Amino acid sequence: MYMQNRTSDDCRFATAVAGFGLLLRESDYRGKATYTDMATLACNAFGPDADGYRREMVRLVEVAGGLQTAALVKKE
Repeated sequence: MYMQNRTSDDCRFATAVAGFGLLLRESDYRGKATYTDMATLACNAFGPDADGYRREMVRLVEVAGGLQTAALVKKE
């Protein structure tokens, strides 16, 4: 990923947080982003996490992605 080599961990992690928000709101601006994409981006930009907030954000993205998958399966 090009951005990964050119930006700080904090910037990339903030991008994952913003993307997660767009996914939760089902925003038209989310493009082709997925929960898996946001979890991967956040994990690759983890950086220091003394209080565990970043780890918790990744867990929330993974839970939300799992809930979305379960809802899609239930619809079928």
